[in-house]
Amino acid sequence: SEEPLAAASLGQVYRGKLLPAHGGTEVAVKVQRPGVLEAAALDVFIMRRAAVLFSKLPGMSDGWASVLDDWALRFFQEMDYQ
Repeated sequence: SEEPLAAASLGQVYRGKLLPAHGGTEVAVKVQRPGVLEAAALDVFIMRRAAVLFSKLPGMSDGWASVLDDWALRFFQEMDYQ
């Protein structure tokens, strides 16, 4: 389809149809928005730097960078559409 069936901040879903040699079935095609991976990586980098800096302040937990690392790993796995 020319217009997406669904859209979100990270990607869009379009209607497609497989070639007859592959069954001709209608499918949903998930497409990542251009540049979203690079933008997300920069955002995570900035958040991690901030977490490390804030951890040096008195009374602040030093575990936020680790929490962010765990979250980012899962987030980037979700962004891998392969």
